[in-house]
Amino acid sequence: MSVKNRRAREREARRAAILDAAERVLEEVGYRNLRMEQVAEAAELSKGTLYLYFEGKDALCAGIAERRMKTMTPDLQSVGASAPNGLTAIGWMSLRFFENARQTPHILRVAIDWFQAPKLDDASDDFRRYRERVNDVLRTMMDTIERGQADGSIRADIDPFHKAVQSWSSSIGVHLFLLNAESMQQRIGRAFEPEALRQEHVASALRSLASSPDAARAAIEATIRPPTEPSLRKAAGDR
Repeated sequence: MSVKNRRAREREARRAAILDAAERVLEEVGYRNLRMEQVAEAAELSKGTLYLYFEGKDALCAGIAERRMKTMTPDLQSVGASAPNGLTAIGWMSLRFFENARQTPHILRVAIDWFQAPKLDDASDDFRRYRERVNDVLRTMMDTIERGQADGSIRADIDPFHKAVQSWSSSIGVHLFLLNAESMQQRIGRAFEPEALRQEHVASALRSLASSPDAARAAIEATIRPPTEPSLRKAAGDR
């Protein structure tokens, strides 16, 4: 191995270790309370060395998100590609997205906290790479909607870009409920079933996209299979 290659691998390993440390700190203190010196201490680095890798906390958050999305996007694309049509692909991808979020709730909490920042420093290379990943996800969603429009399962009058953005934004609200289920149940005054909420969100999205009631019904049945389907019917009022 050449000296250049060895140094590049060492830098990548150091970068990964910093992101791991930043995830731990963010899980404890949140985006708004994050300070770079906390990450430096957790990563056992000087603050100056940390800044050689990341320009600020928005670059750190972007690095964390970009690393997660790097593996998530191909997974979503693979899941969607195996579906029989575009509408069903949207359902399968949506459930996989929820499953990924359920497996890493601490990352989702940080993401939602970060979404509420009034202003972001987007000048770093890390933010540029993160933005590219965001657009990869949106492009995947748009391509899948266009696929459904071509195969007749999705309405032709839907704008793929705005629908992709709307789907992303609405899923954030559902994730917020699911992350804080106990608190939300206190606010409502009655319990709700988290899995039924996930399923009803996906079913509602499919209904809004479907070219016909039959197309919606087929996609929902292919997406939300027994034994979870009865809980969906219960949550949906047996409609």
